[in-house]
Formats: sequence, C-alpha cells, structure tokens
Amino acid sequence: MKILLTGANGFVGARIRAAAPVICAPSLRGAEKEDIDRLIDTVQPDAILHTAAISDIGACAKDPEGSYHANVLVPEYLAEAANGAKLVLFSSDQVYSGAKGDKPFTEDDVATANLYAEEKLEMENRVLAIDPNAVMLRATWMYDMPMFGVPNRSNLITMFLNAAITQKPLALSKEEFRGITYVREVAEQTLQAVNLPGGAYNFGSEADVSMYALAELFMKKTGMKLNLQEKSGGENLWMNCAKLKNAGGGFETTAEGLATCIEDYNLSLLGQ
Repeated sequence: MKILLTGANGFVGARIRAAAPVICAPSLRGAEKEDIDRLIDTVQPDAILHTAAISDIGACAKDPEGSYHANVLVPEYLAEAANGAKLVLFSSDQVYSGAKGDKPFTEDDVATANLYAEEKLEMENRVLAIDPNAVMLRATWMYDMPMFGVPNRSNLITMFLNAAITQKPLALSKEEFRGITYVREVAEQTLQAVNLPGGAYNFGSEADVSMYALAELFMKKTGMKLNLQEKSGGENLWMNCAKLKNAGGGFETTAEGLATCIEDYNLSLLGQ
C-alpha cells in the first residue's frame, strides 16, 4: 500500500515515519486547493494519513484565521482530492472539552469549549460529508521521551522528569481522570486505522487511574521521587474506546502504557 503521510516531522508523524515506509508530504502550511490537488495527483496514494495540524489551543486562539486554514480547510482539500484513497485524519479528544459526566465519553458526547475543538469538530463534519469512508481519530494527549530532530512538546514524561529533577511541587488530583497515550503505540495503531470503517473513533488509552495515581505509578516504576501534592477537583477528559475495540483496534490503558514506556527506555535506571 502506498501511504502519503502529512506532518512527517511532527510529534506523531515522525514516529509513523520510523515505523513504516511512507511517502512524506511537504509542509502543507498555507497550502491551497491547487497545491493539494497537485500533490495527490503526483503521488496517487492508496491511503493518506493526515497528522499535520495547529494543535496548540493558545496558538489557535491567537491566530484563528491561520488555524482554521490548517485545521479545517487543508483536510477538506485532501478529502476533495483523495480520488478513492483511504483517508485517516487526526481529530482530538478536545471535542469533549465542554462535556460533563462521571463516565468516559462516547463518540456521541461531543461538547466543545475552545476554538481548536470547534475547528476539529467542523473538520470531521466537512470531511465526512465529502467522504463517508474517511476515518477520524480523536486522539488524546500523548507522550514519549525526546526524539532527535522532532519537536519535544510538553508531555507526561517530560512533566514527571522535570518535577523529579527540580523537586518543585507537582499538584495533581485524585478526582481527575484523563486518557494519556504513549505515542509509539499511536503510531502503530494509526497504520492499522486504514482498515477501519469510516467515521469518528475515540483513539487512545482509556483512563484507568487518576492523575495523582499516575504520578504515584511513575515513582514506583522508576524509583524517582516527586514532590507530589494533592489538589482538589479537576476536569475529566476521558474517553470510552469500545467502538475502536469492536472494530479490531485498541490501546493499553493509561497506566499500562506508562509502564511500557518506562520499560522501553529503562527509566528505572535513573532512579538508582
């Protein structure tokens, strides 16, 4: 299968590129419909994995025109140009940022609370109207150890490592649950997502422990000490991934994924 990958130098795209042979698209920042048409006509892919986006919530708010172009119009241009190629596009768990409830959110529980979330939901609707066979991956916050040449955005591992080094107080809640996913598992599952039926899927680790318990797990598995403090309250951003599992996909839980990452990088050695 000939796979065209966008965002190949990004946090997720770089891991996909390392995991499988793909054709890397040039930067699509500012790309217009004619540019996308030309790209697809030249490559003629069997599948398109679209990971490129402006995903920083603050950056979207500061530049709504630029973020709308990147997060809504470019995916729409890809859908119009796809010519039968299987489309797999990254959406976000932020489509639940305004949702309330004491149970993990299903794909029908969307409620947005920021511009980025609104753009992602509009992107889903526009692309699926063009191509109902397209797959929308509602991804969680992701983490990994730093990778040479790849932007090391703020993630769970860097948060814990920085807290261990500085011993600054780290305040987390026993009442806050959030799905957080090891990005190397995301890369593997994204490559398999070309086999999914069209539609939106909650895509990542389910939250099986609180944020506070996750920090405790990190300390137990690595031997590192955190100046961990408990705070009250907290907003849940968790997803029910039964739809993905029923379609043959699925991830380790948040706690299981963190344990796998610690083992992969021998982080327990740092605590000795």
